[in-house]
Amino acid sequence: MAGARCKNKVMKPGTFFKPCILNTKPYQGGSTRGENGERKVYKLSSNENLLGASPKAIRAIKENLHMLHEYNFLDDGRFREALACSFDFAIGAEYFFTANSGMELLDLICRGFLEPGDQCILSTPTFLAYKSFAEVGGASVIDIPLQPKDFSLQVENILGAVNEKTKIIFISSPNNPTGSIVTSNEMEVLVENLPAQVLIVYDEVYHHYVDHPKYARAIDFIKKEYPVIGLHSFSKAYGLAGIRLGYAFSTPAITGYLRQLRRPFMINSLSMEAGMAALKDKEHIQKTMEMVEGEKRWLYQELKKFGISYWPSHANFILFRSPYETGHFAADMLESGVMVRTGEVFGAGGCIRVTVGTREANAAFINILKMIV
Repeated sequence: MAGARCKNKVMKPGTFFKPCILNTKPYQGGSTRGENGERKVYKLSSNENLLGASPKAIRAIKENLHMLHEYNFLDDGRFREALACSFDFAIGAEYFFTANSGMELLDLICRGFLEPGDQCILSTPTFLAYKSFAEVGGASVIDIPLQPKDFSLQVENILGAVNEKTKIIFISSPNNPTGSIVTSNEMEVLVENLPAQVLIVYDEVYHHYVDHPKYARAIDFIKKEYPVIGLHSFSKAYGLAGIRLGYAFSTPAITGYLRQLRRPFMINSLSMEAGMAALKDKEHIQKTMEMVEGEKRWLYQELKKFGISYWPSHANFILFRSPYETGHFAADMLESGVMVRTGEVFGAGGCIRVTVGTREANAAFINILKMIV
């Protein structure tokens, strides 16, 4: 029974206080300014919202600056209530768990549910912070690669790799960097055939950009009491990457356990005020989705003109085959004023990921492409 699986979940304390030293290179996000502030660089390497932050969020920050001397939020109760009120599905505040970004969510989940000797499963190419945090928690990581043709999930192969040591399966949908999604049918096969001790961490931070009718949403399985944790972020569509705010949602048993790991005053007051205001800014989200959808179609057409192979994306970025060595390509792009991301760090060798931005930024990317290809 689905409900029994969640109730039988063993809530392990894990290695909470191990230093979090990630086995990754420092993040190369870059800047939109040159060394002297005079050169404009279009940063299409980090999947940020090039329309900027939610205006309502900016206003909320300004209106609360005078309160910085106070401890306004002992915990995230008010924030979780706001999440419950704005969520697309009717669930209560007890279903939510918040943190300083999706990275901190992953860190706390791995600390809370992993012990040395455990195993985790992921599917490359994907966001490799999953691997880093799992290894910090003492777990080994098994890679079941995505289908090379369309980057779909190999569900049967994942199930075949599960054993008594498996504790977490990481799924990203839309997946970074491929833009591919997991369908409801694929997710159903997975959850219905997993042992009770296996937790699915379902990262859907790019969900705003998906309009596919068969897109699997984490909440559909959480409401059936499967051990699934959904991850959302304010860094993407809301345009609030700089405040580092994210949230998870799952069954009350799982989120209640995770909240025991939180520090008091864990999220700063301005971040929570900005997040609560952004949740109400439906107009900004709508503008963002319309821009990304329209500009993505335009970029597809332009890439086709150069004969460059790409994968259709359900997110605000596009993965394409680099016309020559990726490091040199990215360097040539940057030299001319556009930042893009090489695919090697994700396990997508020979590929480039470009963020879908405004027409001005996208046109700059295409104009440089004309020069260097």
